[in-house]
Amino acid sequence: MAERHDMIDDLIDIRDNWSSVSHPLGSIGDVLDPNQERFDPSSYKERPRVNSIFCLQCTAHSLVSEERSYDACHRCQDICPVDAIDIQKATVRVGDTCRKCGLCVMTCPTESFIVQRVMANQLFERIVRAAGSHEQCYVTCTRALGRLGRMPRDNEVVLPCVGDVPRELWFSVLADHDNVNVYLPLGICDRCRNTTGEEAYTTEIATAEEWSQASVGLEVDASALNHEQTRAYKRAQLMADIARAGRTTVSAASPALSGAQAIAKRIRNHADQLYRMQRHLEQAVGDKTFASRRRILTQKRKAVLGMVQNHPALAGRMRLEVPACDATRCTMCGDCARECPTNACDLDAHGHFSVQAAYCVNCGACVVVCPEDALALHPCDPSELVVRDEDAERRRREAERRRAALQKAARTGKRQARRVLDSLEGRAS
Repeated sequence: MAERHDMIDDLIDIRDNWSSVSHPLGSIGDVLDPNQERFDPSSYKERPRVNSIFCLQCTAHSLVSEERSYDACHRCQDICPVDAIDIQKATVRVGDTCRKCGLCVMTCPTESFIVQRVMANQLFERIVRAAGSHEQCYVTCTRALGRLGRMPRDNEVVLPCVGDVPRELWFSVLADHDNVNVYLPLGICDRCRNTTGEEAYTTEIATAEEWSQASVGLEVDASALNHEQTRAYKRAQLMADIARAGRTTVSAASPALSGAQAIAKRIRNHADQLYRMQRHLEQAVGDKTFASRRRILTQKRKAVLGMVQNHPALAGRMRLEVPACDATRCTMCGDCARECPTNACDLDAHGHFSVQAAYCVNCGACVVVCPEDALALHPCDPSELVVRDEDAERRRREAERRRAALQKAARTGKRQARRVLDSLEGRAS
């Protein structure tokens, strides 16, 4: 059913039409204007910084003897299109041949590689901001946008490579937004020197679509790109503009938020929700292991957990593995707990092995370093990813108790009133 078109929409149409008259050439004028800022791909690229302390390969080297293989993880080296990453014992180096594609940031399970622009929390905010304010949001790369010869629009999220978006982030976005697309013209990946990027983004998107049961759109034609803002966003912006201009009276008790402010508030609420979720998780399982190592929640895992709290049914579609221990082989050496990058694995005073699935990044490093091969990866119970809010449950139980007490009091009152009426009727007769 079509949305109602009211006076506010008429004002929006008038403003849009006036903008078209004021700028008759539109985007063509931007290209012809010599003073117009030009798109520079290098401003979207940055060589990653590395924190070797969290690198699985580096920490495994110090735990495993020279006689055994300590190939704990080499995902960054596998995905690097120019072999620019070198790992020697306790050090990770990124060479001068680095193309700054950001794929190493995406694939590293412990987030040892750092590029702020493509970190999970930054990417989430950029995509959600665009998807919430426009009819369509486009995730694209510098090569694709370079063909257009202009600066990116507000609903275009430009990355060194579309493969920089991990499956966890696609999943958290798709669960709430159905207008997220990838813009890549035909043949754009064929001659790209980021040779591993295409396989990366197809794999990550396919996995996220399977988890969320939603899909990412694909646009290959630049002329079909839709840069229209949503109706709700335009209405909120117009009302805020009118209020600021003093042309109408706005109630101080409920001031109109502009579209941008509303989206910013939504992102802040999401960040607050993740903070509360992490606190509840720490209260439930403890923020430290038996050996007093602080547990670490990576940005990608936090994004997944945050979405699962809002959509618990989606947890069952995720295929994640966590380590399980064969107690008959375990010698309680503790190498697994020391190697775990997020301190999800633990050994208590009696040598009992346990793992907190919410913190586990499914890297398998504990399996590699175990000298007795006592550990193996097994499917994770999806229910372990749903973090229980003990305070909310306590408030719910208290509300149910009060509701039951009120219902009981009401029933008791009705019975007493009925007895009084019966008594009065008996006396009257």
